[in-house]
Amino acid sequence: MPTPASASLRHRTYSALLGWTLALSFVACVLAVPSLARAAPAEIEEAVLEVTLDADTPGETMVVLRGPGSTVYLDADDLAKLRLLRPDSPPVEHEGRPYYSPAAIRGCRIEIDETRQRLVITAPATAFETTHLSAAARPRPPVTPASPGAFFNYQVYAQQVDGQSSAGTYDELGLFAGAGVLTSTAVGRTGAGSASLVRLDTTFTQNFPGTLETVSLGDAISDTAAWGDAVRYAGIRWSRNFSLRPDLLTTPLLSASGSANVPSTVDVFVNNQLATSAQTPAGPFIIDRLPAVTGTGDISVVVRDAMGRETVMTQSFYSSTSLLAPGLTAYSVNLGRLRDDYAMASDDYGPTLAEASYGRGITEGLTVSGHGEYLEHSAHATGVDLTFAVGTLGIIDLTSVNGGDSSGSGWLTGVSAEHKGRRFSFVASSYWAGREFAQVGQAPNPAQRVRERSLAQSGVTIGNYGSLSLAYVRQSYRDSPTQQTIGLTHSVSVGRSGSLNLSVTRLLTAAAAPGEGEPSQSSTSVYLIYVWSLGGRSAASLTGLGGSGAGSPENALLATLSETPPIGPGSGYRLSAATNGDYDADWNQQYAAVDLEAEAARNSGVAGRNAYVTGALTLLDGQVNATRQVNGSFAVVDVAGLPGIPVYVENQLTAITDASGRALLYNLRPYEDNHVSVSPTDLPLDTRIETASENVAPPFRTGVVVHFPIERVRGGTFRLLKSDGQPVPAGATVRLKGRSFPVVLDGVVYVTGLDHGMGGEASWVGGRCVFRVNPPPSDDPVPDLGNVACKDVH
Repeated sequence: MPTPASASLRHRTYSALLGWTLALSFVACVLAVPSLARAAPAEIEEAVLEVTLDADTPGETMVVLRGPGSTVYLDADDLAKLRLLRPDSPPVEHEGRPYYSPAAIRGCRIEIDETRQRLVITAPATAFETTHLSAAARPRPPVTPASPGAFFNYQVYAQQVDGQSSAGTYDELGLFAGAGVLTSTAVGRTGAGSASLVRLDTTFTQNFPGTLETVSLGDAISDTAAWGDAVRYAGIRWSRNFSLRPDLLTTPLLSASGSANVPSTVDVFVNNQLATSAQTPAGPFIIDRLPAVTGTGDISVVVRDAMGRETVMTQSFYSSTSLLAPGLTAYSVNLGRLRDDYAMASDDYGPTLAEASYGRGITEGLTVSGHGEYLEHSAHATGVDLTFAVGTLGIIDLTSVNGGDSSGSGWLTGVSAEHKGRRFSFVASSYWAGREFAQVGQAPNPAQRVRERSLAQSGVTIGNYGSLSLAYVRQSYRDSPTQQTIGLTHSVSVGRSGSLNLSVTRLLTAAAAPGEGEPSQSSTSVYLIYVWSLGGRSAASLTGLGGSGAGSPENALLATLSETPPIGPGSGYRLSAATNGDYDADWNQQYAAVDLEAEAARNSGVAGRNAYVTGALTLLDGQVNATRQVNGSFAVVDVAGLPGIPVYVENQLTAITDASGRALLYNLRPYEDNHVSVSPTDLPLDTRIETASENVAPPFRTGVVVHFPIERVRGGTFRLLKSDGQPVPAGATVRLKGRSFPVVLDGVVYVTGLDHGMGGEASWVGGRCVFRVNPPPSDDPVPDLGNVACKDVH
């Protein structure tokens, strides 16, 4: 009789054998999956057919399997070559390869032309694999290396207000090279028996376009999150800088999809503007990397086949600059010491400041951002923002921050929403701070720190009746009166050249507490302005203004006549007078190297006069140039020493070369292609230019040198005569300084490169001769050297 122990052992043995049997069976099934393809029946045989998807176009010769009747099987690779999806039915296996029946694909029909040995497959768009296309991306221009140089911006002013005279200057010095830019600004003041000179900012900046990063040392302004405050400090700053790639789109890109029954042309329109055009084969398609516009919009996809038949599909979208493209990151790190008494003291620095921000696009509709800040012996705060799209309706942003100081900590929460449409727009936000909440840059007086800040603004376009907008702002403080502002504006066009604008603002300041302190105060301001365009840069306006309460404007009627100055040299003015005795007279004269401005005005009974002189000096390529203020990048164009040559930027006349053949181009777009050119027709006749245009992409606030390869080529004509006095026959070839020139009628030849006396040779069928020409006269760009004797060579 078996013991319990032996029975247990036998039971475990049977279980193990059963488990191994099931496992081996499972492995056999798995390994047999590829063999689910049916073996080819005996009546199926190979055949060679021309396979096409269109009966009217040639196809491709393929080896297929043919069965009874019109049964046809295609190799899996040939099916992929035709871009047809594999059917759900199992394939037929032949010589170890799977073959599929195209007739098993949903919606497909096949037809075999036995006489032409041709297989025509008619398939719907859903039977094809999806085609992925991308809209054409803007090319990234190569950055033009900066040349070592400098610039100096200045503004000098003098003014007299209510009998008191003063003067001052604002100056900026910049030094640059390939390593970066060092700038320093200062302001000087004199008046009322005192004078001062205060340094403002000194910063060294280096940009890295390859990684889209900027590193700066010196004075800077910190970054802010949706809830932070910017402060001035001195130290190091490291940040992602998208402006280094103007071609880069930081917002999520759009995509359009559709299907084509036959090979077609696809045009994609974003808000009725053509965004891209592409060719697509038959089947479904997706076109991505489409640029977006801010707010709501529509994408229209127009599919046009070879017969001109069109299919239009439209889909809506919503885009916002608050969202980052998926995988794109933005960040900044600020570390240094807080700047105190800015513009009053040159080097007053306080406690240590540390701030960091980071944001990343998670999906096309979700961006997550974080921000942290710390000020030594003061406030600290850390918070997170979630920004997400709500379909095509708009954007919602949620904020949660914890911050405090030595007295405690609290929370700041906020929510904002936006919708920007072509006819209606709406923006609303609210932030609530706990009593113990603190952050860097807050008001020194705790009673003036904000407890609640709410904003609501909407705008609507009402067709011929113009546009209307309404705004509401409310700010509550810990222990100070609450302020509320309501603003209404309405703008409408009047005729072809006029516009009428109405602005009404209501300001309400509540009492500190019910029944305590100052009573509530309110004021109303109203402006009604009619602007009439006089053509060109001139305009006239008539303004009615008034209101009630403290701070409101005095009731008056104001008339203004103005002409804005041009972009380049020229003048502008502004003349205005009001019924209450106020007036303003301003004149602005712009030259190529300096701007002059003079103004006399009276406002609220106070009269004054002032004058400004504004300009800049640049040092580049060993040359000093005077110009208007340099706020961007610039270039020196060298036209091989030729004076008086017009220089164009984006085909617009911008400068004319000086006596040394150079011209200064200021305020070029950094990191973008600036098309700089000269016209060959403006060059002397005795010159030759290899290329008349250059694209330059200078770094920010630096200078580059552009050399145009112009060569002096003295040309001239002469008549070549043989030893017997007859002209060298037409069609002969003249060799001079290694170059060949044809002889035309009566022995006349035009040659270039005449800079001194030289010898040459002429040859033709059946003859050859040598000659020598005299030096050309220096005062004639294309001289005629007369008859030149050519000695026969035998």
